[in-house]
Amino acid sequence: MKHYLTGEKIMLKPATVQDREKIFLWLTKSNLTKEMMGPPNYPDSKIPSWEEFKNDYAEYYFDGSQPMNGQCFIIQVEGEDIGQINHNAIDNKNKVTDLDIWLSDAKYTGKGIGTGAIQLMCEYLGKKYGCRQIKISPSKRNEKAIRAYKKAGFVMTDIVPDKSELDYEDNVVLVKNIK
Repeated sequence: MKHYLTGEKIMLKPATVQDREKIFLWLTKSNLTKEMMGPPNYPDSKIPSWEEFKNDYAEYYFDGSQPMNGQCFIIQVEGEDIGQINHNAIDNKNKVTDLDIWLSDAKYTGKGIGTGAIQLMCEYLGKKYGCRQIKISPSKRNEKAIRAYKKAGFVMTDIVPDKSELDYEDNVVLVKNIK
């Protein structure tokens, strides 16, 4: 049986292999893509091909077989799939991981859905895996996302991401400490 995470109006359900292409399309072909990657706003962050996406988001993100290495969840509101949130590999020694999130359509932004999904995911990671710190690293240009992350309890840091983790020329790191 799949484990669902439920909040006041949001539910997170573990993504399946059948969700993989839909999640890819939300990232690369939605009316929000230009807010996250690719020209004109993000010429430094190219839109991935299907093969590149599959390399970044291996099958275990969708089948739940290696949750310590990362797992995707579908964000649902009133039974409708409207986005995805995932955690990446969990550093078991330091109890740290990072998140990625994107919604399927601009009509879902500005309603607290992303903030709520992030809060649910952080709570889950703290309880299930003992995570003490969660990171998220958007482009400094993505002001809407940064506002949502701050509403979810993240604070801006002066941490410089490892070059291998950079998606943008101006990545910033926000952190949320879990009690």
